[in-house]
Formats: sequence, C-alpha cells, structure tokens
Amino acid sequence: MAIIGKNVIENLTTAMYEDLRIIYREYIQNSADSIDKAIQRGLLSPGEARIEIEIDADKRYVSVRDNGIGIAVADFVRTMSSIADSTKDRTEDKGFRGIGRLGGISSCKALKFSCSVRGEETVSICIWDAQMVRDILVDGQQNPSAGELVDMATSYDQGSCDADDHFFLVELIDIEHSSAELLDERNVREYLQSVAPIPYATGFTFKSKIAEFAQKNGFTIDEYQVFINGDRLFKPYSRKLYEPHNHSKKAYDELSDVAFEIFKDADDEVLAWMWYGVSKFEKQIPVINPMRGIRLRKANIQIGDENTFSTHGFYKEPRGCLYFVGEVFAVGKNLIPNARRDYFNLNDTCRLFESTLRPLFYDTFYTVYHRANEYKKALQRQAELQATQQEHSQKVASGGFIDAEDQAASEKKIEELKKAAEKAAKTIETREQKEATDHVLGRVYSALRSDYAPSRDDTADETPPPSTGYAEKSKSYMTQSLTKYNRREQKLISRIYSILKAILPRDTAEIVISKIQEELSK
Repeated sequence: MAIIGKNVIENLTTAMYEDLRIIYREYIQNSADSIDKAIQRGLLSPGEARIEIEIDADKRYVSVRDNGIGIAVADFVRTMSSIADSTKDRTEDKGFRGIGRLGGISSCKALKFSCSVRGEETVSICIWDAQMVRDILVDGQQNPSAGELVDMATSYDQGSCDADDHFFLVELIDIEHSSAELLDERNVREYLQSVAPIPYATGFTFKSKIAEFAQKNGFTIDEYQVFINGDRLFKPYSRKLYEPHNHSKKAYDELSDVAFEIFKDADDEVLAWMWYGVSKFEKQIPVINPMRGIRLRKANIQIGDENTFSTHGFYKEPRGCLYFVGEVFAVGKNLIPNARRDYFNLNDTCRLFESTLRPLFYDTFYTVYHRANEYKKALQRQAELQATQQEHSQKVASGGFIDAEDQAASEKKIEELKKAAEKAAKTIETREQKEATDHVLGRVYSALRSDYAPSRDDTADETPPPSTGYAEKSKSYMTQSLTKYNRREQKLISRIYSILKAILPRDTAEIVISKIQEELSK
C-alpha cells in the first residue's frame, strides 16, 4: 500500500503560492462555482449573487462569504476531509482540484469553514488547526501520513440557521504577522481588480462594445458581484492612458477604439477570443496604469499577470507586451489552468493555442507599434520644418537675427529640414497606401495626424530668400535696434551673441541673449 507523507500537505499549502494574495482568488473561484450551481437550480438570480470579503486588520481576521448552493450536512465531512479529490468538472468549473480551500493554512492560526444549504436548518462547521499543521510539517520527529495529519488537524461541529439560508463562509482567524499582505485592504483590492471575475468599470467607454461582440458571437463573460468591506470591485480599465506627473498623473494617450480577434482550430472550434485597445502606441504603457498589458483569462479569472504572454515567448521583443492593453479569453475546454494558475497545463491544445495566437502577437503587434513610431516621426519632421520656417519669417520681420551669419545658418537648416520632410512625406504616403485597408493602423495614423501633423499655413511652402549680407537694407538685425550704440559697438555685441549661441544650449542661449538685449535697450 502506498504511503503518502505529510509533505504533500506542505506542497498544497505553505509551498504552493509565491503571492499570498492568491488565496483570495482561490476562494473567489470556489464561490463562483457555488453561485453558478445555485443559479442553475433557481435558488437565486445573477443579480442576487454576492461574494463578500471582510478584512479586519485590527483583529487580524479575513472572511470570504458567498450565497451559493452550499454543502449538505450529509456530504459535508466527506467533502471537507477530501484533499485533491474534487468531483468538479475541470472543463467547466473554475476550481476543480480540491486544494484551493487549503490555501489559508499557511497564513493563520485557525482556518474555519461554515456552510448551509436551503431546506436545512443546520450550519456545518469544519475548523483546521493551521498552527498545528505548520508545526508538524517542520517537526522532523513527527511523520504522520497526509491523511493522518488531516485527521489530527481538523475538527467538526454544527450550528443552527434559518431553513432558507444557503451560503459558504471561509474565515482566516488570527492571521500571522508574516502574512500581513492579506490584511492590506488597498493592496488586496488592486490585486482582485485585476484577477477576479468582475465587470468592467462603469466609466470604461468600450465595455458595451466588448459585451456586444461577445453576445454576437455566443461568448460568455462570467461576472460576479464581489465586495471588499462593502465596496464593490470592478476591473479598472480606462479609455485614458496616464503617465506620472508632479506626484500625480496626466493623460498622454487614449484608446480610440478596440479591435477583436477570434482564434479557431482546424475544426472551426473556438480556442479563444480577445479584444485589445487601439491607441497611438507612442511608448510602453507606464506602470501607473493598473491594467496595462494583454491579460490572459479563463472563465474571466486572470491567469498569470501582464507579462504572461511575454514570459511564454509570444512577443518578438519583450518590451512589446507593454504597448498594449486588452484581454484574451480562453474558451477551449482543454485549455486548463495549471495548479499555480500562471499558465495552462501543457498539452496539445495548449500548443495549438500558442501557435494560433503567436502570429498576431509576434508579427502583427510588433508591426503596429513600429509603424506607429515611424509614422509619428515622419509627421514630426514635417511639423519641425513648418515651425522653423515660421520662426525664420518672424525673425526676418522683427529683426530677430543676430547677424547675416545667424540668418544664413537658419536658411541652411531649413534646406536640411526640407530634405528630411520630403523623405518623411514619402514615408507617410507609403504607410497610408499600404495600410489603407488595415482598420487598426488606419485608426492609429488618424490619431497621430490629429496630434502631430503640421497645420495648414501659407508659410509652410515658403523658401526664404538667400541672405545677401549684413548691410542689406531690407533687413535689420537685433543689434541694429540698439541705436544708442555705434556701429562698432553693435558688431561687438553681435559677436558676443554669436559666442553665446555657440556654447550654450539653444533655449538657454535665446533666454540669455533676450535678457541682454532687453537690458541694453533700456
């Protein structure tokens, strides 16, 4: 007869998770399964279903309660004493391994489960002595089998309740100081807003478009009402993309649209579908945006994090993953999350999923943000030419050049910028012709034009007349307006200005020269 040692319990509890907050996800997915069954049996409507989390840092206490179907008295002891022996369907249920409920053992003194089903007036209670479990796991003198350890650490009791009650309640009592992250409400909230199967934020512009696409194609997005200390959670997607600014944030880009993809196998069966945001793709999305990256989800519960697709080699460049925002919803029944829920079990369907999605991530996404950058730079070259021409014309009109040499340098720069602008125009024309039917790049180019294209101005095509020397009567230079100085002194001042322009950054030189000119004009 095989002997299964106590270390199996360690592998399923204290050694299972790198991030303790995953415990919340485990209990939520079990609650979601229980709620699904309650809805199927007509015990409640989707609008009545609730998963309520309480975090009391002062009491070092956490609870997760749902109003799902519960467990009948007759089945309770067998169900709660069975480890990794779940009767759930791994192709349908969110939690199916029968180990997730043990997650809390690593973090508290006692782990308590209570539940009831409609029609019974009994609350079934199971209490794990979590401290005992951890003590025995590290005690080399005690070597019970896994089954013996479960029997030693668990106790059962009953209470009373109303016959109409149906619920399941998990309580982590006296949480360890080493597990303080479980009591950090803000931190837990941020984690669950990314991971939990919850709706999009009310203000997310494209939530209706995503829902319409899903409904049109027969896809379901599982959503539940999840609360932390009474506040409901939503996935914090936003149309705006932000960057840090003065200890706060400011919008630097926005989603102009969302694009959709459906991925199928050779038998036309859907493996997955996705949406992703179309922005100007100007840079990697800063970490201040909580939902950056393409997220992988199964049953609307996140698998891994924003780097999952990059970690598994979907992108040509690792940095590519953070230019995008969106979600891939895995649909294929054999796409089964692994025990750590950071990817799928490696099987033929998983490999097919990878080969089917990789062309979009590896090639198309790479092309999108590189083409966007190329197009933006071309527009900037044109805008730079226009701005320089306008500045030149203004200086000619106002006598803003230091001397003829300064004016000639400006004219030379304009000629150089014209060549760059001509090349840029060809780039823009080529891109617009080649991507004329590409919906995504078409939206990207349109957004970039609105921000970077030079305005229509008559001076844009002007070629400044060549300079004919300092004494040209049709022009005047800065120092010529200093009439209280003689011609020799004006030339000396002009020389000083030239030296300042040569040794100082352009903006600094202009400020210094302007200030000197102002003082000398008094």
